[in-house]
Amino acid sequence: MDTSVFNQLYAFLANGELPKSDSERRKIRRMAPKYTTKDGRLFYTGPSYQYMRVVIMSAEEKRIALMECHDNPGGNHNGVRGTRDRVVAGYYWPTITQDVEEWVKSCHRCQLNDPIKTVARVLHPIKVKEPWEVLGMDLIGPLPETREGNKYILTMTDLFTKWVIAEPLKTKTAAEVSAILMTKLYTFGMVRKIITDQGKEFVNQLNDSIFTMLNIKHAVSSAYHPQTNGQDERTNQNIKRALRKYVNSKHNDWDVHLAAVVYGINTAKQHSTRHSPYYLLFHRHPRLPAVMNVCPMGDDFEVADPEEDIDSRVQEMTVLNETVLRNIERAQESASGRPMDPEKKSIHEHAPFKKGMMFSCLGIPRRDGLETHYPPSIKDHSLSQALQRKG
Repeated sequence: MDTSVFNQLYAFLANGELPKSDSERRKIRRMAPKYTTKDGRLFYTGPSYQYMRVVIMSAEEKRIALMECHDNPGGNHNGVRGTRDRVVAGYYWPTITQDVEEWVKSCHRCQLNDPIKTVARVLHPIKVKEPWEVLGMDLIGPLPETREGNKYILTMTDLFTKWVIAEPLKTKTAAEVSAILMTKLYTFGMVRKIITDQGKEFVNQLNDSIFTMLNIKHAVSSAYHPQTNGQDERTNQNIKRALRKYVNSKHNDWDVHLAAVVYGINTAKQHSTRHSPYYLLFHRHPRLPAVMNVCPMGDDFEVADPEEDIDSRVQEMTVLNETVLRNIERAQESASGRPMDPEKKSIHEHAPFKKGMMFSCLGIPRRDGLETHYPPSIKDHSLSQALQRKG
């Protein structure tokens, strides 16, 4: 990657040095208002100077940034869009989109664990108007038992912000489920409605008494339409997909990775709301570990006084919630307009293979709990070899 212009920018901003060529001087002066230097690093601030993104100056720095934002815990091995969103939160270089796409498509763990894209079932959208109003609750499991004795995951999803809570369980008894539910309600606040399936861990006298005491409506999805709460289904799929990319060969350490996976989900921008759940719940952007190490805000940015800032914050929150509500409604309308063709079980999107590329031959997988089981002869092949064998 050509970093000469960034080196020239740094020399100008830090030391007042300009290149000898008139055209290069004009270029550096034109670019300079969007950059600044701090602690020996060059940062991209944009014209408004409201944020700092560290400028990547070498191929090795780029590799580290991509690994932190995609491979490391919290990155969740997300797709191109999710990884790019995380990269641009703290880093800048001219070919981000192209490099992220190549990085994600060449990720071996993603190739082995990402499911084949299928046509989504017709879901029944649930109308919500504000954060922490309606909560979907579900279970994942049984999973391979961990060293701590955990075999299940209790998941909760706020249907407005898409904020996810996931807690490991040793059993799925009503007592254990209700204890975690009470803890989370007293931590985040009460909701108007909780949606679950008809499982005994959710539909029982203990939970009925809790819902009555807290004045929470309990809505139970029909056995004939378990996909009513599609958000729970997506939450569970996202958690299992991410966990598969971090667990050991026995898949019995998933509870060690669960918190980081959930953090990655909550700090990723959602397609339906166009914001991260973290931002919608706390009304500030998360401090991501990868970005904090290279992008210190320091004293260059003025911190607003809490008392003076509260009125503008309330106004911003009101406008934001209205925008998110419109985004959710548009996403639901778009999804409801794509009914599944019963004769068409799945869509196989063929990658644009080129001679010399590497690909994985997986066979037909079967899933069991958290795991994806492939035939024992998983091999990487050269496409040129495959084409030669084909004749």
